[in-house]
Amino acid sequence: MAAKILLIEDEPWIRENVDTLLTLKGYQVVTAPTGREGLIQAMLNLPDLILCDIRMPEMDGYQVLEAIRNNRSLAAIPFIFLTAKTEETDVRKGMVLGADDYLTKPFTLESLLLAIESRLRREVSRQADIHGRLDELRSTLISVSNHEYNTPLSSIFGLTALLMDHYDEFNREDSIEMLSMIKASSLRLKRSLDNPKIWEELQQVPSMPTSFISGISRIDNEIVNQSISRINDRQDQKVNCQFDLESAQISLSETHLGIILEELIDNACKFSDGSHPIQLSGHLGEINYQLTISNHGRLFKPEDIARIAPYKQFDRKIYEQQGLGLGLAIVQKLLSLTRGSMVIESQPTGETSILVILQRELS
Repeated sequence: MAAKILLIEDEPWIRENVDTLLTLKGYQVVTAPTGREGLIQAMLNLPDLILCDIRMPEMDGYQVLEAIRNNRSLAAIPFIFLTAKTEETDVRKGMVLGADDYLTKPFTLESLLLAIESRLRREVSRQADIHGRLDELRSTLISVSNHEYNTPLSSIFGLTALLMDHYDEFNREDSIEMLSMIKASSLRLKRSLDNPKIWEELQQVPSMPTSFISGISRIDNEIVNQSISRINDRQDQKVNCQFDLESAQISLSETHLGIILEELIDNACKFSDGSHPIQLSGHLGEINYQLTISNHGRLFKPEDIARIAPYKQFDRKIYEQQGLGLGLAIVQKLLSLTRGSMVIESQPTGETSILVILQRELS
């Protein structure tokens, strides 16, 4: 199928000549005489590439480019300026706004075709890379989600069937133990279903805090105890954790503070070797609150810190891991939305520490 090119040019003779030449070369061409008309045509036709003049009345090429790059459905379309302006400041301005190339008038058919073909090839390569990554992510999601959903479901089904078929053969203590295992599996399954929803909600939040993310909560030993209790219920075992936190008011909703604490403590449990208790400490700064979570066990590689991303689990093929790989990504996103930050350090001795900076609510 022929590539579709949108030509935005206010000079009729240039517009008609370029239209004719590109059509003869097999391209499908849509034209517009003004910037505003060009934007409308871009949204209606979703071209594979845009050629646009800079100097146009009412809406110039820079404004067209800015509008294109701010539109989610159009933002990735290759954009080439056609211009008589060749000063470095003009070129720089266009590149800053996201232009892919410049052609200076008058240009030859050969240079026009080379510029178009080069950008279209790059776009094909980019799309192939995106599809490859999506296929890899889809495969990972299917594999991880099958494990995360089926493991607790198998436990729930198996234990429920056992209790139903042989209920009169178990004493009270055995029945309560199996019910506790069913509860733990149910909570694990709920978390596996909740975290993708939390991540998607956070993706819709603007870069500045909104009512969804903002609020005031108190960080202290009690809220840590609550987080540990939820993890205990989900894992059906006790978290070995020592903590001592200074109390403070935090510029973060209680719900989202709880998510941060639970995800970080859960992550520390997951990668701890059990030789040392998990350590939590919290200290007041002048304008922030510094929370540190430490554990002994598998090292967090320096290169992995920059690779924290949703559905990303490091060395999953080597180590058996629980979870969808969303915990640290959710924490990182929550912190970025509330002017907080997170620093991860691992020592050769096996100790990994996560320093979390939270914004205090100052009276």
